[in-house]
Amino acid sequence: MALTRSPKRPRQFLLHMLFWQEFEDLVRALGMRLFGAGLTAFKQGKDGGRDARFEGTPTAWPSEKDQEDGKYVLQSKHTGNAGGCCSDGDFKTHMTKEAKKVKKLITDAELSHYLVFTNRTKSAAEDETFRKTIGEIKGMSKAWLIGTEHIHILLTEHGDIWDRYEEDVRTPVRFNREDLIRVILDFSNFVKEEVGAPRQRDSLMHLKLEEKNKLNGISEPYFSDLQRHSMPQFDQIRTFLENPRNEEYLDLYRDTAEDLRGRLRTMLSEGTVERLEDGFERVKLDFIATDDKLLRKKRWVRVFLDYMYSNCDIGQNVDPAQAPKT
Repeated sequence: MALTRSPKRPRQFLLHMLFWQEFEDLVRALGMRLFGAGLTAFKQGKDGGRDARFEGTPTAWPSEKDQEDGKYVLQSKHTGNAGGCCSDGDFKTHMTKEAKKVKKLITDAELSHYLVFTNRTKSAAEDETFRKTIGEIKGMSKAWLIGTEHIHILLTEHGDIWDRYEEDVRTPVRFNREDLIRVILDFSNFVKEEVGAPRQRDSLMHLKLEEKNKLNGISEPYFSDLQRHSMPQFDQIRTFLENPRNEEYLDLYRDTAEDLRGRLRTMLSEGTVERLEDGFERVKLDFIATDDKLLRKKRWVRVFLDYMYSNCDIGQNVDPAQAPKT
């Protein structure tokens, strides 16, 4: 009797779970394979609109047969949002700003070909928009917007590059009491230092998460990622907060959640972010930036925010049309 083999499961590349610095490193590593050892990486910071540069004829870009001699500039644009796409307002704003830098590099004869790597999904319409707005800048030979789908193809071909990050990304978060105390205390100090709106309490009527997602505009990819990577850790947090000996930290947690809810509401009302999940990403990055020691704890912060949301401590919990009149 012949044995049938199950098809090999394709690899998953959880790019949104990388630090933005790791994503830049990953893009540069891919660049070395596509362009060759002559690729030059720039230091982090105000780089004038470039993360890496190559001058000459690439080894294998855009293929191994159609290379063009030129001055290539590579840029990376990372998002921690699992449902990020190139139509997002923040990405469009970034690219509008980068267009000015690109024009200057062309004027200074430092750029002829331009590549943007992003872990956002890209539609044909968004690719066409990029080609018209960036690719048709005077003096530009060619420009490419490389979205998450294309990056997945490249990483499938160059799997050893992803191997450097896979273990850290897939290792489950493990909280202990000291970890939670540190996150709660640091989060509390961080939120209190922000200039926030006055606290406002939503109705105590809690929605089912599916309904709450619709009310708050939480995308399916984000919630799917929350269920897969954050939700398995919720019992650890809940057990800690429900322990009577941790009452002082429970009170601090509640105050922090209330302050954070006000801050997120302000960000949405002022248009700083378009969606609540974008607000989570902004808060996470701002929080991590307060202390270098927190850089390696990014996933803790993500789980902590997801717990607050799922526990109905932050986010809108009741449809305004159904809220009791006061």
